[in-house]
Amino acid sequence: MQGERLQKIQTNDGSFTLKSEKYNECYHSSEGAVRESLYKHIYPSFSVIKKKEINILDICFGLGYNTFLSVLNRPKGVKLNLFSPEMDESLVRNLKKFPYPEEFEKIRHIIKKVSKNFYYEDEWIKIELFIGDAREYIKKLKNIDIVYQDAFSPKVNKELWTMEYFTQIKKILNKNGIITTYSVATPVRCALYKLGFKLYTHNTDKIRKGTIASFADLPFKKVDFEEKLRRVDCYYYKDERV
Repeated sequence: MQGERLQKIQTNDGSFTLKSEKYNECYHSSEGAVRESLYKHIYPSFSVIKKKEINILDICFGLGYNTFLSVLNRPKGVKLNLFSPEMDESLVRNLKKFPYPEEFEKIRHIIKKVSKNFYYEDEWIKIELFIGDAREYIKKLKNIDIVYQDAFSPKVNKELWTMEYFTQIKKILNKNGIITTYSVATPVRCALYKLGFKLYTHNTDKIRKGTIASFADLPFKKVDFEEKLRRVDCYYYKDERV
């Protein structure tokens, strides 16, 4: 990869990820890039969002596993509109050479188009990438059904985990929409709780549990956050510029 030096790492499910030198974090956990995308984001989302056309915000694009696996697992007869910001243009430009799992060969033409044009569209799929600031990009979106909240951790990328950020996400999410994330951090859950979201976790032992947030009742294990608040303070990340 050109630009930032990125170390290629094979995860436990056999799929490859990269480690960012800038953030000193991998794009995926050791559990597996494919497994993490499917069980933390795609499977729970598609199990509850039942529409003929689904709008998905993928924060952030990275190696594209969430977006591309959404395409590979698209429910029959459903159109997917996928929107994703990404800061690293060089990373996206070079994805056409990335060693994805064999199943990705079915959509190799899509990967190449996205890598070259940051855009792809056909009858059933629309993918739009924005190279730049995610916080600015999401202001133009509306009526989002699913948010894959999959940015680097708050430790190194706090601006995508603050109360102000989640307030903007709330504005663009429709009333039945959901947020999926790997994070179980108290400040993240506290921000979502304060914004009126109901908090859930994943009904699976295939992965470490994350968080699912929605205004609607969902068929997942509910997080009793009020019980936790009897033991710890509810604090959340704030924008430093505020």
